[in-house]
Amino acid sequence: MVAKMKAWFGIFSLSFTLSACASGLPDAPFRIPPDEHFEVAASPYYQQPERAIKKRVAYFNKQDGTNHFCLIGYKWRDGNTQVWLYWLEDGSLVQWDGNLDREIRETSLMDTTDGVRLSEIPADGQDPGLGGARLTSSRAWHQLVDDCEQHGQNYVIRPFPRGRK
Repeated sequence: MVAKMKAWFGIFSLSFTLSACASGLPDAPFRIPPDEHFEVAASPYYQQPERAIKKRVAYFNKQDGTNHFCLIGYKWRDGNTQVWLYWLEDGSLVQWDGNLDREIRETSLMDTTDGVRLSEIPADGQDPGLGGARLTSSRAWHQLVDDCEQHGQNYVIRPFPRGRK
């Protein structure tokens, strides 16, 4: 009887994972896959995202070259949201919380402890322990980047003089 229940549970778990992927939304790194995408820049928590992105570029002293970003938002039926920023040249993903306060929002991406690079994720899938980063597998990293490239909003930050953000 126990073996039968385990088999049914395995089938149920597999079908849930497959249905999440079939919906076109990533299933990782989420505990529960999101229900839909949302337009990040339309949210008051993320207004004018290019300002925060540009401040991140300047904070990391990368303003001498062109930088490409992709921003993707996920929403659940209960109203919860999650936003991820992919920086192509840096090879990193950052979960962004945003803020209603403009000043906090525009400086909220200026943190060296957030984000995770694919190269920092151990091959064994163990949590790399990178501050607030919640990515623990290369599978999750690739799912988010691929989904962002297909459904996210793209931003190109052209070179700009140091000291200007």
